[in-house]
Amino acid sequence: MHMDRQNSPASPRVAARLVETVLSIILFLGLSSATLAAPLVLPANTALQARLAGYPIDAGSLPSAVTAAFVAQEDRYFWERLEDRKTSTLTEAATRLLLSEATPAWSQASPLEKKDAVEEVTKRFDAPDILTLYLNLLPFGEELTGLDAAARHYFDHPADKLSPAQAAWLAAISRSPALALMPANRDRTNTQRDYISVSYTHLTLPTICSV
Repeated sequence: MHMDRQNSPASPRVAARLVETVLSIILFLGLSSATLAAPLVLPANTALQARLAGYPIDAGSLPSAVTAAFVAQEDRYFWERLEDRKTSTLTEAATRLLLSEATPAWSQASPLEKKDAVEEVTKRFDAPDILTLYLNLLPFGEELTGLDAAARHYFDHPADKLSPAQAAWLAAISRSPALALMPANRDRTNTQRDYISVSYTHLTLPTICSV
């Protein structure tokens, strides 16, 4: 019996090719949308300067032990890197926090876009300004944002009144507040606090006194 080829059911091989083609198109469209996404855009200098001026704390007005604790926690070579106009993990963190609610968000950007944004921040701002961004945007758990809010919540005084031990403890929880604040991790958090306290005492004098 003769069967019309146009009306015959597709062979398993043809069906497999159709599925493969459809999946390839879906994958291509997904990659294209990510590739064509708008790049990360930093606010204009005037907008950022106004934002810096409006923050509760200025890194340059904090006791050196407070800023040194956060430098020791995030990148103890922060000052040296900035002097050489090299990127730092602290600068990367400040850039990530600054652009976390931007459009597109930091989390949606490609590694190259993130690298370009960090390099732009390194180029446009000096170390105290980058530290000011970082300390005012850093989360500290309990829905707290910024060092001043954390100091008032946990120790009932502003950031410029923090003792070295208090600053070291806040620096210790800043990397991952949800985990650091768990009762089961209390000893580990205190150990990290003590490590930071020792670490920043070994920073060079010009580093501690730079802010």
